[in-house]
Amino acid sequence: MEVQTENCPACGISLHGQFCHQCGEKKVSPKDKNLRQFFEELIASIFVADGKFFKTIKLLVSQPGELTRSFIKGVRKKYLSPVQLFFFANLIYFIFPLISTFNTSLSIQMTGLPYSSLIRPVVEERVQNMNISMEEFRLSFEKKSESNAKLLLIVLVIMQGAVLRLLYWKRKDLYFLDFLAESAYFYSFYILIFLVLVPGIFLFLKNYFNSGFGWFFNEISLSIIFFIAIWVYGFFQMKRAFQITKWESAWKSLVLALWVIPSFIIYRFILFWFSYWMV
Repeated sequence: MEVQTENCPACGISLHGQFCHQCGEKKVSPKDKNLRQFFEELIASIFVADGKFFKTIKLLVSQPGELTRSFIKGVRKKYLSPVQLFFFANLIYFIFPLISTFNTSLSIQMTGLPYSSLIRPVVEERVQNMNISMEEFRLSFEKKSESNAKLLLIVLVIMQGAVLRLLYWKRKDLYFLDFLAESAYFYSFYILIFLVLVPGIFLFLKNYFNSGFGWFFNEISLSIIFFIAIWVYGFFQMKRAFQITKWESAWKSLVLALWVIPSFIIYRFILFWFSYWMV
């Protein structure tokens, strides 16, 4: 009786076991196609593989700048890459949007930003030409804006990387990619800690004790707290990452903290036009 053999779906060679001895492709079984297996692999790839995730998060929080310093030195396999960590942080933020920092409603775009007087007549003219109500336009616009907000966050990383390049224009030993890495790690920390973890803790305490924490969600107090925290974190991050003096790190991290506000305004302006032309 002749024994039937299966062929590798990738290279076509006969399989002798679960894995192809030529290309390494695994033989797919019905078990590999169920949802449980999919989520197990997803969780393992993010949290378990090589212990990268927990090592990266630990350094991100406990030793600001060490990840950038390792990146500059050429360490790539030991930790999550700046891009991996940045997009993981974005995923967490958009799953748990406790503070709406990046996505912007049409109302805020038209009335609450420095460029609002510029875009308001543009929107009104577009609504008139489309022969629809402002509410219909708003619903369509905000749906597009919500999707675009996730994709355009990389603009913040690039802009901050450019500012860092200017701050360190004399450092010929550093490349623009190094500053992009620093920026990606910075925004990963900002998103995970300032926009997810801290608001989550205060929201929990507010609901649990039923009062006493409403001041935290005041826009002015939030801005002050976040500004100081960003300045402090930036100070330690740049000092360790670029091996500079305390004084140099102090004033450059202050510039970076001050830059966050105009960078968000520019980001929202870009987000508006992307969303506007997609309606």
